[in-house]
Amino acid sequence: MDYVDFLRKHGYSKEIVRLAEGGIDVPKYTFKAPADPVFGFPPVLIPLWSNSAWPGYIGISKHWFGPAHESFVQFFVEDLSFVEIARSFQQLKAWMVYDFLCNVPDFDEVGKFANSIGFCAPEEVAAIFEGVSDVQDLTKLSVFGLDMPAILKHPDRHGTPEWVVEAPRLNDTQVLIDKGFYEEAWYQLNSTLVERSEVLKLLDALRSRAKEECAFRDLIICWTESNAGAGSGHQ
Repeated sequence: MDYVDFLRKHGYSKEIVRLAEGGIDVPKYTFKAPADPVFGFPPVLIPLWSNSAWPGYIGISKHWFGPAHESFVQFFVEDLSFVEIARSFQQLKAWMVYDFLCNVPDFDEVGKFANSIGFCAPEEVAAIFEGVSDVQDLTKLSVFGLDMPAILKHPDRHGTPEWVVEAPRLNDTQVLIDKGFYEEAWYQLNSTLVERSEVLKLLDALRSRAKEECAFRDLIICWTESNAGAGSGHQ
């Protein structure tokens, strides 16, 4: 099973499945789908696109314990950091068009992407983003009016999701599991560099505690196969 199979099997929208399959036209030399797992990533991430320039991923942060909301994030491999960029697929569309406007020199390619992902017609891009000159200006767009992602809500934290643990300690993860604090253990596990063998042991310990045990088992399969050649949980 790969992540496209996972998304299809577990009820994600056809739009998201199409994106993960590579059915969205992105500008040249930017993102790749299906995502290339070669860089490695923690199990919280369901990768949608990979970017060899950072390197890293854009994907879904999926939580299995407690009330944390799924969201769309960037994951940067070199400093093992997350940035929450969207809390809905519509926000993701707007964020990606903005990102390409800032970084892609060919405006026609940006318009083609906006149309392909179902955000707007190519000729509407300029008008929608008029007056949006930096990230915080995105709050002017109605799609970001409610439930803003961390990149807009917490710019002082550089968009770090609220679930990310500061100064995490691996040894605490097993202790948290033993004490029944599964949500906290999940956050701890995904906030630090962990050896692959240790990740697998901790995932197995958490499996029966997930709200959706069958789906969590499938996630473990996807992560294990994607990170088969990696030496750690993030590489």
